[in-house]
Amino acid sequence: MLKRVGLVLAGLLVFLMASGALLVRCLNYFPRSLERAPVWCAGAPKTLRVGQRFSLLSWNLQFGAGRSYHFFYDGGGDVHASRSKVERTLSQIGALLSEQSPDLVLLQEVDRDSARTTRLDELDRLRGLNLWSCWTSTPYHRSRYVPVPLREPLGRVDMHLATGSRFRMAWARRHALPLLDEWFWRRAFNLKRAILETAVPLSGFSRPLVLLNTHLSAFSHGDGTLSRQVDVIMARLKRLDEGGYPWILAGDFNMLPPGESGRRLGDEAKYYSGARSPMARLFRRYRTAVSAKAYAADPSRHYTYIKFGAKEPDRRIDYIFVSAMVRVFDVRVLHPHPYPSDHLPLLLIASVSPPDGLGGAAEVEEKGEGVQGTP
Repeated sequence: MLKRVGLVLAGLLVFLMASGALLVRCLNYFPRSLERAPVWCAGAPKTLRVGQRFSLLSWNLQFGAGRSYHFFYDGGGDVHASRSKVERTLSQIGALLSEQSPDLVLLQEVDRDSARTTRLDELDRLRGLNLWSCWTSTPYHRSRYVPVPLREPLGRVDMHLATGSRFRMAWARRHALPLLDEWFWRRAFNLKRAILETAVPLSGFSRPLVLLNTHLSAFSHGDGTLSRQVDVIMARLKRLDEGGYPWILAGDFNMLPPGESGRRLGDEAKYYSGARSPMARLFRRYRTAVSAKAYAADPSRHYTYIKFGAKEPDRRIDYIFVSAMVRVFDVRVLHPHPYPSDHLPLLLIASVSPPDGLGGAAEVEEKGEGVQGTP
């Protein structure tokens, strides 16, 4: 009798575990390591020319919720934003984008159908500004229902990286980044970090300008995730350099500049790597739009993050890196007032200047599982 009861209980346990795993699988997004991202273009977008100056803006929008909330992941109690505040924040974001009117825009934390922002499609709002001819986006936090925090579950989440361009986009694809070192169920409902890679054809050169839009992990607590993510990024940049592709990498890296311990940030220093930050490897190997020398001369000028309740930013965690074929004329942090996000936008003025003797027709059409003209 006891044996039969034991078998029944064991069978019930297996059934519950299998059902739970299936439910987790159905609720969440599990991307492949490489996926194509859709590209939408309207009208007849122009083609970027070699040597032509263009502007690029990179900005983490804090999912359009605004800075009046102290959200639970930052130690506060707020989970959801009201419709009116989301609408107001999107209006402020749209006003800055319209004022600056960049040729290229790389955005992080764009909610497209999330309960916390009343299920507004923020990308559709931004497309409605009619500033950019082409768009692409990819999710990096997507779940039909996130059951935490328990007192007020987050619910449905659909947050994207999004890239817009006045110029023609040939293709876009998503590269998965390593996940946080945590239990399966937390991984399933948590963010799936990525690089959104986009090709902008160049008139007068055989390779497109490749834009890499990314947002690395926060709250990794030194578990090695950021180092693994930087490994993937550096491997990708190496392939692009070997193939002769000009590129720009921008986004929220969630790391302080090399050499900054973060001690001046008090308790928040625990969120950032110290002297052995993987950011140092990127700085050693690749060129930043803001050089280490320029940053050392006036650090506060380049701060990009403003914590809850503060009046001014106090750290730099957003960056732009450029390849040797990208000529930088200017880069600056913009200071919109009021601040609609906890991150400040970065504005770059640049052009593509390939080595002499290189050129030819652009090879940028998709073909089969790969993409012609890409490494």
